[in-house]
Amino acid sequence: MGFEHIATTYGYTGVFVLLALEYVILIVPGETLLTTLGVFSHTNQIHFNLPLMIVSASLGTFTGSMLTYLIGRTVGRPVIQKFGRYIFITEKRLRKTERLFQRQAIWTLIITKYIAVIRDIIPYITGINKLRLKIYIPVQLVASFLWTSTFLIAGNLLERAGASIYHHWRLELIPGVLLMIGVVIGYRLMHKRMHSLVDISDEE
Repeated sequence: MGFEHIATTYGYTGVFVLLALEYVILIVPGETLLTTLGVFSHTNQIHFNLPLMIVSASLGTFTGSMLTYLIGRTVGRPVIQKFGRYIFITEKRLRKTERLFQRQAIWTLIITKYIAVIRDIIPYITGINKLRLKIYIPVQLVASFLWTSTFLIAGNLLERAGASIYHHWRLELIPGVLLMIGVVIGYRLMHKRMHSLVDISDEE
C-alpha cells in the first residue's frame, strides 16, 4: 500500500499522520507525497481542498517535529546515538546536523526543511540542545507552513499546466515543456543552494 493511497483513503487525517510519521521513521517521501497531493487537489477526483490540505499537512509536519523535539529533549544524545540507527539516524548524520544547528539555530530550522533527512534529524538536535519552546514553536510553525505550501501549490500548478496543455497542446506544448524544465531546474538549483547555505558536504 503506497503512501498516496493511504492519504487518499483516509483524507486529511491520513495526510496529517503521514507527515507526522516522516519525522519518526524517516521513510515517508515528504516532497513527493505533497506534490502528488497538490496534483490531486486540482483534479477534484478525491475531493481534496488545497487550503485544507495545506493546514492538515502543516499541522502534521509540525506535530512530528514537536514529538521528535520532545524525544531529543527527554532522552538526550546518548540514547539517540545508541538507538538512532534503527530509524536511520547515523552518527555521521547526527554530527553533521549538530554543526548546522550550532551555527544558526533559527535559520537552520527553516532552511533545512527543504533538505530531506536533515530536516527530520534537526528537531532531535534542537531538543537535545534544549532550545526554548517560545522560540522553537513559532519558528517551526512558520517553517512547516512554508515547506508544505511550496510543494502542494507546486503540484497544483503543475496539474493545471498539464491540463491546459492537454486541451490546447498546439499553442501551449512548447511553452509548457519549457516551463516544466524550468521548474525542475529551478528546484534543483534551489536545493543545491540550500545545501551550500548549510554547508553539509561530506568533506566536513
